[in-house]
This record gives sequence, C-alpha cells and structure tokens, in this order.
Amino acid sequence: MPKQTSTETFRMLTGEHPPKCAYLCGEDGAAVAQLEQRIIKKLTGGDVLAYTVFDGRDLDLERLAESSAFCSMFQPVNLLIIRDLDADLLPPSAMNTLMEILEGLGDRVLLLIVIRSLNDYTIKRGEPVFAPKVQTLVRYIEKNGVLCICEKKSPQQIGKQIQERAKRHGCEIAPADAEELANRCLCDSILVHTELDKLMACADGSTITPDMIDALTAPQLESDAFQLARAVANRNRTGALQALAVLTARSEDSKTILGLLAILSGTFTDLYRAKAAQEAAKQASDLILDFGYPKNREFAVRNALQSCRSITMPQLRTCIQILRETDRACKSSRTPPKLLLEQAIVRMLHVQKDGSEVLR
Repeated sequence: MPKQTSTETFRMLTGEHPPKCAYLCGEDGAAVAQLEQRIIKKLTGGDVLAYTVFDGRDLDLERLAESSAFCSMFQPVNLLIIRDLDADLLPPSAMNTLMEILEGLGDRVLLLIVIRSLNDYTIKRGEPVFAPKVQTLVRYIEKNGVLCICEKKSPQQIGKQIQERAKRHGCEIAPADAEELANRCLCDSILVHTELDKLMACADGSTITPDMIDALTAPQLESDAFQLARAVANRNRTGALQALAVLTARSEDSKTILGLLAILSGTFTDLYRAKAAQEAAKQASDLILDFGYPKNREFAVRNALQSCRSITMPQLRTCIQILRETDRACKSSRTPPKLLLEQAIVRMLHVQKDGSEVLR
C-alpha cells in the first residue's frame, strides 16, 4: 500500500475494517501529533484508560506483546501507541521481537507507531529514504497497514493556517505577513505555533503588524544556525558562542530549543552531504538533484560546499551524533534545554579530526 495522506489515514484507521498497524511520521511534527490525537479521540472518545502508550526510547517489548494479544470485550478496539521509536537503534533481537509482535497482532488490535519529533528519514531524489532497520519496519507496515508521511507544508499553506488561527483568537494578519512568519520559522509548524502565540498575545485582539513580527520573532533563523555550524566547523569558540546567543536571545522555551536543534541538525546534515560530494568530485547541481533540495534551499547547498573544507567526515558524524543525543536529552530529562544545547556546542568544539571527543 502506498503512503497515505493524513485525511486518507484517518479515514482508513477509523473505518469499519481498519488495518492492524500504522506508521505516522514526517517533517511536520505538529501535523503528526494532531493526526494522532484525532485518531485517539475518534476511537476512544478521549478516554485515557481506553488506549495504551509506550515510550519508543525505552520500549518494553514484553508488556507490548502482552497488550497486543487480545482486545477486551468492553472496548471496540485495543489501541496501542508507540511514540518516537528509533528502530535503527534497536538490537537485532529486539527488532526481531517487534516484527513478531506486528505479525501476531490479535483481532481488533490497532498498533500505531508515531514519530512526532525524530528525523527518521532523509529525502533523496524527492523521496523519503529510511535508515536500514527503520526501512524494514516501514516496508512491513506499508504492505500490511498504513504508512503516513506528513510532509512540510509550503509558506502559502502555512500562511493560510496562520491567518485562520489568528482569526479564531480575535486577531488579524495580512497574507504577506503570514507567509513572512512562515518563512522565518522555515515552515516548521511547531515553531510557527510558538511564535504566533507570542504575536497574538502582543496584538491582544488587534492586527499583527510587520513591526511586531520584526520585534518578536527570530529573523533569519536558518542563516544564524549556519553561522553557528560554520563556527563549530572552524573551531571558532567565540564565534560559536556568539551565534548561539543570537539564536537563543528571544526565547529559551523547550519548543524553541528543540526547533533550533532540528535546524542545526539539518545544517550539519547539509555539511555532511557537501563533504561527501566534495570527496566524490561532485558539483552543487549533483547534490541538489541527488537529495531533492527545493529551489528555496539551493543556497544551503552552496554555503555548505564553501564551508565544509575545514572539517572532516568523522568530525561531522560525531557532531551529528551529539546533536541527536542532545535532542533526546531535551525530551527526556529535567535539565534546562538551553543548558543542554550549550553543552552540545562545547562538546562539538572539542571534536578532533578523527571524530574523537577531547574535553579539557
């Protein structure tokens, strides 16, 4: 079964004969979370006792196996949800067990794997490419259930959503200003939601103006993130910390820091691809084509090719791993997200050419 849209997925999973499993993921994490909540509400009426949630970062396979074997006679469906599962990190034995659970799901059991915040695929030639173990899982679910990928919306689509949400809260915003806000947030729904909350509070029932957007939203977020990544690549400690201060100056809440981490991870991924292309004697046009960069992000390819010369592939791998660990820590620990991000920058500044970390 090919990948489905959010609307098709909702219809299939809440119909008379729903499949037994589904995989929900995508760059638009807010859309994934919204779809999950719609499915829960439709199937359970929002009763928290009518469904079971498992933490994919510490998956209890024994409990999952017990829960997936049958459905209570008092419930129309046994809804099981695994959130933010990183299948590529599962040991082979755990992966085999998970596949056995999927194959043995009981009647009226629906297992949702919901990836709300992890970046579990990359885009190559316009199509999503999953890591090997994730690909095994996705292929099974695509064949036997529903695969839904919530792709990032365009500035125009996000702009319309901004206008609609502002109107519901008694505010107004011009179409051009709404698209500007979408672009400043790189069309990231979570960041858009956070920034719009601030703007609506400032407008207090009136019109959200360009001056408000300039004063309250972080300008050129991706450009600033690239400056930070370039400073890390050049081991410029002062420049890196100054760039980080600019990025976190307007907001230090967890959603904003997670958004910054996602952007920074994407920037380092751009550098990694550029370095690989450079070593293979490829041109910018090859890189754009191979990884399906849209026209409004071709500048990222050119910048990355210019800035990756001073950093090695092992360094880039280690930096990406540090950012991944930091993302998980932000979502699972009580340490302030800004502190975790600062620690990550310091760690990356001490990564050696061979990829090892040497902290002094």
